[in-house]
Amino acid sequence: MKPDLKETTFRWVIFNLKEQQIITSVSRGLFTLAFKPVFQPGIDKSEQKIYTKIEKQFPTLKFCIWTTQIVSEFMLHIPAKAVTIMQMEKEALEPVYDFLKEQKSGDIFIQPEEKEIERYIYESKNPIVLLPLVSKSPVQKVNKVTTTTLEKLIVDLYSDKKLFTTFQGSELVHIVNNSYNRYAIDFTKLFHYAKRRRKDLELKQFFNDNTDIPKNILND
Repeated sequence: MKPDLKETTFRWVIFNLKEQQIITSVSRGLFTLAFKPVFQPGIDKSEQKIYTKIEKQFPTLKFCIWTTQIVSEFMLHIPAKAVTIMQMEKEALEPVYDFLKEQKSGDIFIQPEEKEIERYIYESKNPIVLLPLVSKSPVQKVNKVTTTTLEKLIVDLYSDKKLFTTFQGSELVHIVNNSYNRYAIDFTKLFHYAKRRRKDLELKQFFNDNTDIPKNILND
């Protein structure tokens, strides 16, 4: 121990240990030596194609794309069908919808209501759901495609219960526990995003009551 270590030096040591993947951040001021990899969802050709089209047509648009297929590795019961999710600035929903319709990219839905979800989306062959992107959403680049992070994925699955009905209940518990056991999760980032979605307190309660996440992380 070095009690006389300057704060700036201490911060550098922490940064260096994180860069070397010796420790990983769990929440603010809390680290673990058990290194876990960062979750990077696979990007299939259809997602890559759609992303490239949108990026070319709307070069300044902030958006991300992912598919519910990426949740399968955490689940006990794997759904037969997947839904492609595109999240973007709210003002762009209609223009992007019209563009994708022209391109015949699949069955497109904007912020679908419960009846639309039940009747059409999960019966569709290639459903694409357009949703608003919450500001400061934690996203990442994978193969030059902006996509979700694990922190964002967990919060979105919990928050949009009607759209992601297949992933609720005991299945969501499996998803969270398997995610926590396999990958690094930055809970500070996760709860910041959950707060922007006004779900932070109830999500913490859900974790506390149902999952294997240590209580010291949730109470930080």
